[in-house]
Amino acid sequence: MNQPYDPIEERRRQRRIRAERRRRRNLAALIILALVLTALLVFLIVWGVKAIFRSDGSGQEQTTASVTTEAPTTESVDVNALKPEDRTPQASVTLLAVGDNLMHNTVMWSGENGDGTYDFTPLYEYIQQDIEAADIACINQETIFIDDPSEYTNYPSFGGPTAIGQALIDVGFDVATHATNHCYDKYDQGIEDTIEFWRQHPEMTWLGIHDSQEDADTIRVVEKSGIKIAMLNYTYGTNAGQPSQSYMIDYLWDEDKIAADIEKAKGQSDIVIVFAHWGTENIFHADDDQIKWAQFFADHGVGAVIGGHTHTVQPVQTVTGKDGNVMPVFYSLGNFISHMSNYYNMLGGLARLTISRDEYGVYVSDYSLEPTMTWATKDADGYHFRAMKLSDYTEEMAQSHIIENTGVQTMKDLYDDIMS
Repeated sequence: MNQPYDPIEERRRQRRIRAERRRRRNLAALIILALVLTALLVFLIVWGVKAIFRSDGSGQEQTTASVTTEAPTTESVDVNALKPEDRTPQASVTLLAVGDNLMHNTVMWSGENGDGTYDFTPLYEYIQQDIEAADIACINQETIFIDDPSEYTNYPSFGGPTAIGQALIDVGFDVATHATNHCYDKYDQGIEDTIEFWRQHPEMTWLGIHDSQEDADTIRVVEKSGIKIAMLNYTYGTNAGQPSQSYMIDYLWDEDKIAADIEKAKGQSDIVIVFAHWGTENIFHADDDQIKWAQFFADHGVGAVIGGHTHTVQPVQTVTGKDGNVMPVFYSLGNFISHMSNYYNMLGGLARLTISRDEYGVYVSDYSLEPTMTWATKDADGYHFRAMKLSDYTEEMAQSHIIENTGVQTMKDLYDDIMS
């Protein structure tokens, strides 16, 4: 049975229907707003996390282009923990270094032409190809040059002609280190004559001696393949006293000064190499002083150390700096050319370094040490000296050597014993 129509009740019903529709619309709007707000919150969280990882450490976000195209920065990578074999060089430079060029009187006589001039290029003919093949070739010029022929002298106070320097240029050397215990054997004049000669040959970089404070304050930087290599050279002392001006010789004495030199060199280059004249003569291992200074150089971020002075070859080792950097040290390359009296003074070392650049910076990517030999003979024409790799030294050459016990196997065994 149908209920009678009640207009009041009908209006109430219609209001209930409209109210329900409004409630549903409001609920739908609230749901949509909640979804939008949730999506926005998620976006902001994700964006914030990405911004943190993209930060360059200065609080400024990098641009999108830098994130997608630039290599990782050293801030996000422990460079010292990277092994050379795990890095990919983008450019490399090869550096070669040999030991003491020690010009005894017999060695100087071997370069005489008979007319008062000298030619020392034959001394290096057996190794010239290796010298020329290196991007940078370095030699420790143990003895000083002097212009006055009457001042040419032998041990214990050396002085020789500038023709020695000319020969080094002619066979392809690029760097001569002069901070040695013999660099002041001819006092101020020897240093001045030597520098005057080198200034006429800008193709050669010389280290360790100076003729002005301005020159002493100038860091030597050699650039190859876009890699800047700063070079420093120090000696433990000089036999003939100290020069009239403190700037004339770089001594391995003042830690504060040397630390400042290194920091200055780092500011002007990609890597710093130190050439150190140090150690105890005629021993085959590093002494306490060498070990102390090697640690000092590693702690101050030097890339590699190349040593000399002992007249014996010593091992190459690595030293870890306080920041975790690993630095190769060639404790001594021994003699390159000499007429010393012991068979072990005929043995030297040829150091090779590969200095590379990758996205993290410049580093020593490879290094090695190879034995060298001074072959010394005498015949009716006088003395003859040749520097060579031990691998090129033959038993026939050994038979004519003027120093006893210099057979091929003897020298190889000596080198192996030193390196073991």
